[in-house]
Amino acid sequence: MKIVVMSDTHLSNVTDEFRAICSRYCDDADMVIHLGDWARGPILDFMEHYPLEAVAGNTDDYSIQNRLPASRILQVQGWKIAIAHGWGFASDLQQRLKNEFNGVDAILFGHTHIPVNAQQEGIFWFNPGSVFLGRGTSEKTLGILHVDEQIQGEIIRL
Repeated sequence: MKIVVMSDTHLSNVTDEFRAICSRYCDDADMVIHLGDWARGPILDFMEHYPLEAVAGNTDDYSIQNRLPASRILQVQGWKIAIAHGWGFASDLQQRLKNEFNGVDAILFGHTHIPVNAQQEGIFWFNPGSVFLGRGTSEKTLGILHVDEQIQGEIIRL
């Protein structure tokens, strides 16, 4: 199963660049996950024509926050996958997320704009980075998960 994972688009309107990214990576995806900080409602409206699972982020407008939860747990191919945007300082974000989600196989998060693709203490951690606003030395990125007997991720530089 191919899952495209995006976060931190921070867009007010659907741009030609965003349409091209979605067409290239999402058109053949079995699922698309957006981890919040969409920015404005038109981005969510556009993404809903994909097989979408999503959460709201801390900078999203009220139209998004009223439509999407802050976090949730998905069942995918027998795996329990937690999705959340994240909040606060990056330095202890993973610990806070671990405390929030018990008994999950994977935690997908955004917020930091810095990609993460790691297995730690029995949990698969994945942050796709930011589609448009890399932070520090991070470039613009998104992620792809391959889910079957195991969960594997890759970070795609845009």
